[in-house]
Amino acid sequence: MKKIKNEIIKNYNFLSSLGFGIGSEGNISVKDGENIYITPSGIDIKNLSTEKISVVDIEGKIKNGVKPSSEVNMHLSVYKKREEFKAIVHCHSEWATILSCMRKKISTFHYMVAEFGGDDIKCSKYATFGSKKLAEYVVKASKNRKGCLIANHGQICFGENLYQAIHLSQALEKLSKQYYFCLISKSYKRLSKKEISDVLKIFPSYKSKH
Repeated sequence: MKKIKNEIIKNYNFLSSLGFGIGSEGNISVKDGENIYITPSGIDIKNLSTEKISVVDIEGKIKNGVKPSSEVNMHLSVYKKREEFKAIVHCHSEWATILSCMRKKISTFHYMVAEFGGDDIKCSKYATFGSKKLAEYVVKASKNRKGCLIANHGQICFGENLYQAIHLSQALEKLSKQYYFCLISKSYKRLSKKEISDVLKIFPSYKSKH
């Protein structure tokens, strides 16, 4: 569908304008019925067009002759395990990548961590980019969450639609920067289990109103 492809291109360029990737870094996908629309392999953002968006099925079979992103395994693995999600954003944003290289999960330093579905945002184990092993590690690290950091690599976020996935990608970058400075200050205070539990209970209604 041309509308979906245009939305992918628009948001890919938007992330680029934020400095979340350069050249052909990162990838975006949208699941629509039996089709998964995903940015292609090795094409610079500025050269992306609707004709160059790859279309695959849930097993990765190419349906329009365009080679998908090298991280297609990661996208497909998430869609298979998490049917509630219809869009995925993976990028190499600066602060999230820094934390991923430290292999640090983001703890309960701020109540907005709850936006990702739990009391932390985990960092996956490391594996070579594009590999099925990396896809496996990402699925495990993001269990019951809407995203995670990817060790020595970057970040990935999932949404019920592309708008949500893009929003979470920005939110994760912001939290990553804040947490980095909290770590080096060595004087931050974490929320208690009860405090973050209280936030998790009210967060769905909070998000629906604001």
